[in-house]
Amino acid sequence: CVGCVNTATPVSKTAKLKCRHRMCNACLRRVFKKSLTDPREMPPRCCTTDHIPLEHVERMFDPGFKREWNRKFFQYSTRNRIYCPSRHCGELIRPDDIRREGGRKHGKCSRCRSKVCGSCSGKWHKEPDCPRDDGNAQSLDRARREGRQRCHRCKSMVELEEGRDHITCRCGAEFCMVCDAKWKTCEC
Repeated sequence: CVGCVNTATPVSKTAKLKCRHRMCNACLRRVFKKSLTDPREMPPRCCTTDHIPLEHVERMFDPGFKREWNRKFFQYSTRNRIYCPSRHCGELIRPDDIRREGGRKHGKCSRCRSKVCGSCSGKWHKEPDCPRDDGNAQSLDRARREGRQRCHRCKSMVELEEGRDHITCRCGAEFCMVCDAKWKTCEC
């Protein structure tokens, strides 16, 4: 098994991947479970860019897991994700639910039907300029002082590792902690 390097695992308890490596059922379960919580691990891969097909774990997981995995696969593979800002929702706004009117993007949450601004990811506002949220600005200032910063792509908070200026968010975006520019586009 390429995952646990166990050579005693019977071939019948492994899957042969496109890259010709074998992975045991326990390692397959582990990488598929991990891919639900870590966008960098979605979809699961071995040594190439080809992902490990869900068919290899078809019999290992119940239908509920497979539904959740497919939902997360769609979510994590969506670029420039926007989530519903409603307090008790947080649903991903599907790209099909985002429209452009008069030069402004907006989306509609499929769960709670809230209208969302495509620029600031906040609740929809009629004004062309997005409103400043003072509470949010204070939280972001405090986070920056504590060594955290908001990702410019997915808007989640990212913590800087000690002694580094380069941040890689779980969504894959890379940027400079000093000036917030895309990585390798600044002089920092």
